[in-house]
Amino acid sequence: MKNYWLKRISYLLSKNQLLSTIKSHKNSKFKEEPKKIIPEVSIESITDESDPKIAEAEHKNGNVSYTELQYISKIVKFYQPSTIFEIGTFDGRTTLNMALNAPKAKIFTLDLPKQEIAKTKFRVKTGDLEFINKNQSGVRFIGTDEGKRITQIYADSAQFNYAEFENKMDLVFIDGSHTYDYVISDTMTAMKLLRHKKGVIIWHDYGWYEVIKALNEFYTEGGIYAEMKNIEGTSLAFLKIN
Repeated sequence: MKNYWLKRISYLLSKNQLLSTIKSHKNSKFKEEPKKIIPEVSIESITDESDPKIAEAEHKNGNVSYTELQYISKIVKFYQPSTIFEIGTFDGRTTLNMALNAPKAKIFTLDLPKQEIAKTKFRVKTGDLEFINKNQSGVRFIGTDEGKRITQIYADSAQFNYAEFENKMDLVFIDGSHTYDYVISDTMTAMKLLRHKKGVIIWHDYGWYEVIKALNEFYTEGGIYAEMKNIEGTSLAFLKIN
């Protein structure tokens, strides 16, 4: 992206964070590709045999796969959350389908505005930049009936004040930045958002190496994270907390 690195370096210097960010970047270059250790389960074992509704089926670069869209929609349809928080809106394809399959749910979706792209708390992967640098988030649900139940939030997920949303969500979908620090931060946020620390968390891209490293650490930590599952044939990680 034009001038991104100059703006990013200038911002980090102003915050006295340049050296720590360089260290974080070096630490992200793992000597060995981490292996996925979260056990796999079938989608049928965590939902039922009914089919979800699907809209905007066309896949575009940056979207979850069609199979993943079906599975996320099946989970939402099965659990019928009344409130959903999504970290990472992009074009709103997943947001729309979650709304379609939970027709009474209120959905809040957070996305980093492109004008803040150089001012993030943590490093952003180069591969994520093209999906942040867009004119509008949520174009797939804007103007739809489902869109009336969707509230858009524009902020850095690691710097946003979630106070009014904490302890109020039934399901959280994490598909924001794919760096280790963001996955850790977004997961900790999800736990605060869940109502009485119970509900469903879904992560996308358990296949990107920094996402693997972060989620593997949560899984090996044990406790509630010991129940994390990787849904067969997808890069989706799933946790149901009772």
